[in-house]
Amino acid sequence: ADKVLQLGSDDGRIVNFVPRTVREIITSSAEAKDSLEGGGLTVGCERQLKQMAERRKSAAITYSNQPADDLTDTKDASIDIVVSITAAQRMHDNGYDWKRSIREAGRVLKPGGRLLFVEAAEVGGESYLDEVMGLSEFSMENKKGGGDDDGETTMEVAVDSDEEEDDEGQEEDENDNKIFEEVGYDQVDMVLQPHIAGIAIKAMDADLSPAEKAQKQAQDESDQLAELSLKAFERGNKRRKRKKKKSKGVGPDDEAN
Repeated sequence: ADKVLQLGSDDGRIVNFVPRTVREIITSSAEAKDSLEGGGLTVGCERQLKQMAERRKSAAITYSNQPADDLTDTKDASIDIVVSITAAQRMHDNGYDWKRSIREAGRVLKPGGRLLFVEAAEVGGESYLDEVMGLSEFSMENKKGGGDDDGETTMEVAVDSDEEEDDEGQEEDENDNKIFEEVGYDQVDMVLQPHIAGIAIKAMDADLSPAEKAQKQAQDESDQLAELSLKAFERGNKRRKRKKKKSKGVGPDDEAN
């Protein structure tokens, strides 16, 4: 990974958290907007980042006061890894939109990029993990499966055609909002408050428009069909060769040899 962005930088830990192969660490702020720095990084945070980067002699630090929920200094699909370490609760306390910060992470990540998070299990009474899962393809698969962890199935209800069309349209809208193709997580006990640690991988087609996704799907299906046709031709060709050998047979002289 070349570029790492941290949501809500508040100290220098990120320098030791990322591998030495990282070339650049970009900051963002979750500080109170009425603070002495006007919502920007604190002097202590900048000093720790500078000292730890000099001591470790690894990634360069790009100091940005961009809000963690509005990464205005960062272009779309330009970051390899976004890290969020106990930042969501500070965002909530300081008037930031922690849910939007997750969507912003998805925006700036490259396709296949990672969001690494260690956050309070609940922020302002809402589940952090549910918010991440709600932006993943995995959550849609669970909805389509209609079951839960105990293997119970949901009850199906008869609906009229108008309601079915509405549900289909809503499902299409939800699919268009999916950012992550895979989410892995684990529960972490930290002092008095439960935390969740995990990784979310950005989908390769997350930045495509619905029309572009449909075009890509059609192309993938066409490529798959061509590959299957080629394999069928090769199998048929092998069978024809075997039949030719059998039709020629083996003579007595050949058997003696």
